[in-house]
Amino acid sequence: MRPSKAEPGAQGRLVGSRWRFGIRPLRWRWAVLAVVVLSLVLGVGAYGAIRYRLGIDLQVHSCLESSRVFLIDTFAGPEEVIQGDLVAFRAQGLGVDAFEGRLFVKHAAGVPGDWVTVTLAETAINGMPMAQGLALAPALQRDPASLLRHERVPVEHFWMLGETADSFDSRYWGFLPVTRMVGKAYALF
Repeated sequence: MRPSKAEPGAQGRLVGSRWRFGIRPLRWRWAVLAVVVLSLVLGVGAYGAIRYRLGIDLQVHSCLESSRVFLIDTFAGPEEVIQGDLVAFRAQGLGVDAFEGRLFVKHAAGVPGDWVTVTLAETAINGMPMAQGLALAPALQRDPASLLRHERVPVEHFWMLGETADSFDSRYWGFLPVTRMVGKAYALF
């Protein structure tokens, strides 16, 4: 028999049964779903924070004209780098104390096995011109003739180049050991 609205307490039982069987379990499902989604977002965020870094070029005159903000994938190793990729690395022993320990982003213009030729007029990789001149030699107090070379990129090294003629790159300090690599960089904007 169905309780009528006139019976005392009948309405309360009806409302109570709705609460017990309909609304309360629905709220628990939403709470569990919210906890799962929050855990997933925090987990992905933590993974992203460990794997990726942002690099921002604050120089007035940038050596990479195409971008100023980079996403650096710290999990990418040297075996994933191909000629032309952007690579982030720490400057160590480059001959300029002001740059020591700083993060650089440049193109891996030469990879192991490539031929590098540096003349007074240009730098070529495997015979293809990649950079012009040696504009920074006077500022670094280096004789441009001492920077000339024709040699092969050794195993576990890169030849790094910027995009401008006055970029401080491998033309002035030589090959970059892969052990200094922080990760592969991607230009954002």
